[in-house]
Amino acid sequence: MRTSRIEIMENYPVPKAILVLALPSMLAMLVQLIYGLTDTFFIAQTGNTDMIAAITFAMPIVMVFQAVGNIFSVGGGAYVSRQLGAHKMEEVKRASSTCFYLFVFFGICLTIFFGIYIDRIVRWFGAIQGTLDYTKEYLIIMSSLSFFPILQVTLAGLIRSEGATKQAMIGVFLGISSNIVLDYLFILKMGMGIKGSAIATLIGNIIACVYYLFYFIKGKSFLSLSLHYFKPNKVMIYNILAIGIPSSLCTLVVGFSSVLTNNIGSVYGEEVISANGIQMRVIGVVLFLIMGLAQGYQPFAGYNFGAKNIRRLVASFKVTMIYGTCLSLIATAILYFFGRQIMALFIDDSKVIQVGASMIHAFLWVLPFLCIQFTITKTFQATGRAMLAMFLVLGRQILFFIPLLLILNHYFAFNGYIYAQPIADLVTTIISILLSFYFFQDLKKMEATK
Repeated sequence: MRTSRIEIMENYPVPKAILVLALPSMLAMLVQLIYGLTDTFFIAQTGNTDMIAAITFAMPIVMVFQAVGNIFSVGGGAYVSRQLGAHKMEEVKRASSTCFYLFVFFGICLTIFFGIYIDRIVRWFGAIQGTLDYTKEYLIIMSSLSFFPILQVTLAGLIRSEGATKQAMIGVFLGISSNIVLDYLFILKMGMGIKGSAIATLIGNIIACVYYLFYFIKGKSFLSLSLHYFKPNKVMIYNILAIGIPSSLCTLVVGFSSVLTNNIGSVYGEEVISANGIQMRVIGVVLFLIMGLAQGYQPFAGYNFGAKNIRRLVASFKVTMIYGTCLSLIATAILYFFGRQIMALFIDDSKVIQVGASMIHAFLWVLPFLCIQFTITKTFQATGRAMLAMFLVLGRQILFFIPLLLILNHYFAFNGYIYAQPIADLVTTIISILLSFYFFQDLKKMEATK
């Protein structure tokens, strides 16, 4: 199994290699989104729009768990891929072990923090009257065992970094498929409502974590979770944190942006909050597929950069862009013609459907170009270009979306509210293209001096 992963990275034709690595990641992302859609669907079947809004309000806080996992998943994963390419197997084991035990420390601290301050956190994150109790009920359960959602993100990212995207996908599939079944039982059959949703999510995360831990125990990985290899050094920690912290902060900023979006949207009524929650999941299907493609490409890019095979890296970048752009154009056409009908699959409320369809159509202006942004960002992360990656992942929300949301909403009301994110993404994509020109010039110089 180890040899086959090296074979994919070094010798497979690039289009085939990207498909082999990316398809499991895309499928895992799709399954994850299907869970988000079915979770919303099951809650919507209760007929309680306050519960749907509560899930939307809770989402930014759940993102905090993912943010902590991303420090070690993205930062550690990028570092591991480069060390694999350079065939530094001892450093690979040390890096994976370091990521794991640092996560354990931060995961425990976060669980304790949320347990103490959950009341204040729920109010600060914007839950309003009618949704407050539901939001709190959901988050009390989630935060009590937040260790497992964070662990799932961390382990999946590390496993993916060595090219084992299929194994990472299986863990996601096991966790989410059990989650969906339990959602049906707890929400619809047992009438547990939003509480049932939270319990089902936690059980699904635990199942995924158990699978990943068995993957390591079987000894078929280049990685290690053994305490024996927990030997961090300054260079390793810097490389992990330089890529991981910006990715983590990006997730937190997205969470903060969601809070701000919910607070501003609540002025227009709870229908807008509910519609936003549904359309985010609908658009998210496409975004997650594109992210899955870029996620599968990242270890390939990191490995070949570490191996100093610049031609193979550049070829994989072009192939990923072509695949992603074709996917984006197909999705744009489907959502343009059937956006309203797709919204109607989730809720029987004409106002929510109308608002959600307007939000979807606003986003379609930028959707065909997002693969460019995501692929360039993953390239910067994979090759250790920490400052460039940080500028893109943080700038998208902090420099562009949040200011645009405040300004456009002030001057154009609801239309400004729904067009802020598409415009911010368009600006970020243009800047990422400009930055990539300089980056690829550096790669050419590197290849010339090899």
